[in-house]
Amino acid sequence: MLRRGCWSLGRPLICLRGGLQAPAQSGRRSLVSCIDPSMGLNEEQKEFQKVAFDFAAQEMAPHMAEWDQKELFPVDAMRKAAQLGFGGVYVRTDVGGSGLSRLDTSVIFEALATGCTSTTAYISIHKKWQ
Repeated sequence: MLRRGCWSLGRPLICLRGGLQAPAQSGRRSLVSCIDPSMGLNEEQKEFQKVAFDFAAQEMAPHMAEWDQKELFPVDAMRKAAQLGFGGVYVRTDVGGSGLSRLDTSVIFEALATGCTSTTAYISIHKKWQ
């Protein structure tokens, strides 16, 4: 799993540790807060996010360090991402893209970046690849 402390039952959460401090009744000042990254998204966007988080956890995160250390371009991972529709996500449909909004693509790229930021950056700047 990507970040063990914040993943429960397969649901991704982003944790903010110590970001909010409030005195509790016991007098201790510690509060751990987790924010659900799908808050405010519609059902379609939540599905995009789930697929991207799963792909990042299974196909990118386990290999990220090796790709960076050996300066490898992850061709196989890119092909798998393309099969999921992550190439050309904001390109118009009439020219072969998915035609998603900038918000939709931001949701996807943010989730993918949890697996490998540099690979996600490459995906985000290229219109379409196979």
